[in-house]
Parts: sequence; C-alpha cells; structure tokens
Amino acid sequence: MESERIHGYFVGVSNFESPPAPLRQGLRSEWLLRDDITFLNHGSFGALPRRIYEEQADWRKRIEAEPIELIARRRVELLGVAKRKIADFVHAEPDDFGFVTNATEGINAVLRSMRLRAGDELLTTSHVYNAVRKAMQYVASGADATYREVDVPLPVASSDQIAERVLSGLSNRTRLLVIDHVTSPTALIFPIRKIIAECNARKIDVLVDGAHAPGMLPLDIPSLGASYYTGNLHKWAASPKGTGFLWVRKDRQADIHPLIVSHHYGEGFVAEFGWQGTRDLATWLAAPAGLSFMAELGWDNVMTHNHAMATWVQRLLCKRWNVQPISPVDGSLLGSMASIKLPGKLADLTDSQALHLNQRLYNEFKIEVPIMAWNGHVLARPCCQVYNTPSEYEWLADVICELAR
Repeated sequence: MESERIHGYFVGVSNFESPPAPLRQGLRSEWLLRDDITFLNHGSFGALPRRIYEEQADWRKRIEAEPIELIARRRVELLGVAKRKIADFVHAEPDDFGFVTNATEGINAVLRSMRLRAGDELLTTSHVYNAVRKAMQYVASGADATYREVDVPLPVASSDQIAERVLSGLSNRTRLLVIDHVTSPTALIFPIRKIIAECNARKIDVLVDGAHAPGMLPLDIPSLGASYYTGNLHKWAASPKGTGFLWVRKDRQADIHPLIVSHHYGEGFVAEFGWQGTRDLATWLAAPAGLSFMAELGWDNVMTHNHAMATWVQRLLCKRWNVQPISPVDGSLLGSMASIKLPGKLADLTDSQALHLNQRLYNEFKIEVPIMAWNGHVLARPCCQVYNTPSEYEWLADVICELAR
C-alpha cells in the first residue's frame, strides 16, 4: 500500500475509505470510562487509564505519608526525574520547561510576564481557544495595548493558505503572536514552523498554544524556533488532569515567571517554576507513567491509528450528513480529531442551542461529543483515541441524521 508522511507519521494514502484496524482488542477496558457512554470527546480533558490513576493515587499516598520529606526536601529531585522523561518525549532540555496545570496557565504566565507598552499589539487568529482570547484581552487592556484576531475562514484548502492568511495579518506593532498548533474548535493543524520562521525574521515573538499536540503529533519543540511553547499531557498523553508544561527559549527565560510568584523569585526560571506553592505534585510525578503506557502501544502506531481514524470519520460524517468538509479530505490538516458541520436545521443553532444539543446527546443517547456554534458554523468535533471503535461514529452519524430531520 502506498504511504506518505503526514505531520511526522506514516499513513496509508488509500486507506481512508475504511477505518483502521484496532491496535489491540479490549483497549477500552484499560480506561476508567463508563461502558455505556460513547465517549468521543477525548480532546477536552483526556481520559485516564486505570494504571495511571493508580500511579497517581500511589504518589498521593507516599506524599501524605511523608509530606515534609517529599514536598520540602525531595521535591526538586522527584520533579527532576519526571521532567527528564517528559523532556525526552518532546526532545527538549529539562531546564527549559516548567510544570503548569494546563496550557492556559502556561499562556497566562507568558502574557502576565510581558512588559507591554501602549500601542503594542497581541495577535492571534479567529480559531483561538476562548480562554486564551480572554487572557490576551485582559492583558492588553491593562497595558493600553491592542488585541486583534486574524480571520482564517472556513473551508481551509491547505497549510499554505493558513500561513499566508496569518502572516498577512502581522503589523509593525505586533509584539506577540499566539498561534495554535492544533486548533480547539476546528481541529486543524496549523503550519506553525513556517509561521514561526517568518515571525523570527521580523523579530516578532511567537507563543504556541500546543494544548492538543503532545501525544497527537510528534514533537521536537526546540527545532520549531518559537519563543514559547505550552502544552497539555492530560489530553493525548494519558497523564492525570492538571499536567501541563511551559517551554521557554533560553534567551527569554529570565523574563518569564510563573503565575504564583513565591520564595524563589529572582533565582531563575528553573527555581521559580520548581516551587509554585503547595500543589498536587502527584499529578506531575505520575505523568511519566502515562507516557510509558502509551509507548507500550508504540507512539508511531498510536498517532498513525488516530490520524487514520479521524480522516475516515471526517469522510464518513460529511457523506452521511451531506455537508462539505472544512478541510481537505486527505487528512493533511487533521491530527486525532475532526470538526464537521452539522446538517439540516442543526446548522443554524445558536450558542445556547448547541449547548442544549450537546446535553441532549448525552442524556438521551449516551453520546459525549463536543457541539460548538463557531463563527457562523455549527460543528461537531469527534475525537479519536485508540479505545474508540468505528461503530461509535456510525452511531453518532445515525443520531444526528435523525435529529436533523
């Protein structure tokens, strides 16, 4: 079968008409998810495997048995071990990133550390995660700076189209570009490497919101060239909820501080992020176990499987719902999830009606899937993790067809 490399992993070009074979039978039982729920929303908060839940619980017991020894005296040592495992995963140096609870906190840490001047511009795109939008607006308003979004309309034909649109929005006042690696509402992979290179040439800092990328895409963060990169490990990397990281390029580290300024202020990036008050260290200490769990399945296998499933799901649902895809059907802009327009009368739902439909799908049909009214479109965003099966997406297709009538 002919294959090509998409976003760093190999996929069969001719295989998207059919769903991929499961990596292993019975994988759903490895997760704590309820058996009666069709869970197609791994992208929001992830879902924890049983083994990692137990690892986190074990760390909590150990900390409670020796709180002073583990938190006060051995914290640096223990976090250092966890950081080395995560550093290997993203091909970074352990001292170049700090733990945060999630990508939104990482973005806030960068934004709140910046010394903006009146007239400076914070720039992002219309696909920005709303929490990030609000954080950027808040910081801009406090400094008499400007917040602006570059519209990237749907449908999107190619990575080049995205890059051209974003780069055309840069101005001589742009101080920072916040760009998604994988967009939340539209599930598109943005061509961040090309965008970063051009921003660097114009001396514009780039903060990458990589909330969905770790575990979905192969990562070599330093090679991207960004000033800042933040990501979650609790979405696609099987870590406990509240496990995120903020990577900062060495020449920017002296100016970046965690949101909790504490005892080690002024002692450097590593020391400051190494102590942010009394936090649940068990969450961070259990993260390497999540990486190991997925690595047993083979990261290439996981990413390739999930990408193939997402590409098949996009084709399936667009055909069943008789709607046009928002991105190429070859999957070239997809990772492990896909956003699809809803059909018929569902295409005109308001924000509140979309939320109601989301709840109705759960209450009546036991389907958990994101439904969003976004920029004039109403989208479903089914996610694809290794425990999902083709029949679950067929069930979603059937239910939406019935409700649309």
